[in-house]
Amino acid sequence: MPSTAATINKALNLYAHHIGDVGVEIALPGRAKNGWKKYCKLFCDNVIFWALVDTGGDVEKQRKNSISAILEALEEQDVNRSMVKIVRQGKISFDGFFHDRMVKKFAKKASGDVEYISIKVTLHSIKLSTLLTTLHDAIVELENNYIFLHDVDIATDCHRVTSRPILHEYLEKIFGDELEIVNDHSRVGDHCLSWIAATDDDQKVRCKVYNKFVQMMESAEVMSSLGSRMESLVISTIDEKLHKRLRKARKTGLSRLEVKFYGGDLYDHAYYENYLEQVKEIIQECPTYEVPFAEYWKYMASKITSMVAVFASGVDRSAFAYCHWRNSITAKKYGTMHEKVGRDEALKLLANYSFNDRPIYLVEVSLDDPSKEIVVTKYSRPDGCTMMTLVAGCQNGLYPYAYHEDIYEFASMGIVSTNNITINWPETRLCKSSPPLVDIHQVAMDGEDLYMQTTTLVGTKTSYKIGHGILDEHTKYTVIAAMWQKFGNQDHEMVG
Repeated sequence: MPSTAATINKALNLYAHHIGDVGVEIALPGRAKNGWKKYCKLFCDNVIFWALVDTGGDVEKQRKNSISAILEALEEQDVNRSMVKIVRQGKISFDGFFHDRMVKKFAKKASGDVEYISIKVTLHSIKLSTLLTTLHDAIVELENNYIFLHDVDIATDCHRVTSRPILHEYLEKIFGDELEIVNDHSRVGDHCLSWIAATDDDQKVRCKVYNKFVQMMESAEVMSSLGSRMESLVISTIDEKLHKRLRKARKTGLSRLEVKFYGGDLYDHAYYENYLEQVKEIIQECPTYEVPFAEYWKYMASKITSMVAVFASGVDRSAFAYCHWRNSITAKKYGTMHEKVGRDEALKLLANYSFNDRPIYLVEVSLDDPSKEIVVTKYSRPDGCTMMTLVAGCQNGLYPYAYHEDIYEFASMGIVSTNNITINWPETRLCKSSPPLVDIHQVAMDGEDLYMQTTTLVGTKTSYKIGHGILDEHTKYTVIAAMWQKFGNQDHEMVG
């Protein structure tokens, strides 16, 4: 049986044509410049560990024990992290990242094949000098549990932005045929570029430049298809240092230069600093733009013509998800999902998270039977409505409000009102028992008063059901009109 998240993602993909696409063009609505400016001090935002597992034993228990060991080691060193999660599992081969002796030692007592699990630790922009001191002791302790450092991301944020094609062309002029671009366009889109390089001592590194504001507006992270990060724009306490950099870059845009250093060893601060200085020097003459957050947001809002929400239900489970916009290149969707949401609550959330002057499509799917028909109903806010639209709050909460003076107005961070779209949070507290911010009403599906669009999550068949039981079954009717209408990527015959 597919997971709840997989079912919802499939439903969103099926009706993606009703979700505004912000990836259809490369938008740089700002002043042309050369190079970046105002680099911040180096920090670390991600660390990857690899842990050995014995496939002949209880793999799930080993996975949990590895995460617990990492959490305990980081807590002992007072390392501030926001998330620790497993990102992949695979077969192990000695490639320089693990100590060959330790792998062989582990294999001798293993009852099955030796594999690895990759565990990502997301950090709150910890200053590099601080991390090097605290992480060193944690690494020593973790190696005793067959958990090894795989790579570390060293980064700096700076003002101004560019695009993938512009940076690609610039680097080609410098490196020619020696340039090795990472083939990840379908995962990261047009505002990010990575290339493989090496340090003076031939250590492999991956350099990356990306538009931090665009990344936050499009998805939670690379590994997730549906996510929400806009709360970090207005809640300064989530990552105070990042929020300070965002505030300072509101008029210019914010880029992140990140270098991933592979290997199981940590180096001193000067080693990392010297290499990033080399990279900064290489890219300094690249064409860039000063793109205010507000201008890029206006471009995004111009692409929003409708939105989709999903209500998924089964015998003993249910979930609600909304999607405000998507990037067709990366298949990333901006929104969030919550389980244990009933249908009545889902309709209230649909009202709160909908846009003015734009239709809302509610997709209802079964969590128990993928072959069961999906029913899609079209809703709208009242004509002339100017009510705000919510985005998820801290920890993806569905009832956000401006609960503290440290929460900034969305407009002050560039998310201004435009085309009757106002992203904001109310000042008074919301909860499940609160009435909706605005009433919504059902409207005709694609201009046809009698029809609601339905399909299934398996196969390609699409049918139409009577919306209000006006026609009777087993009764002959005379067809007085027929037409072809496109829904999604298929043509369908409609009769009346």
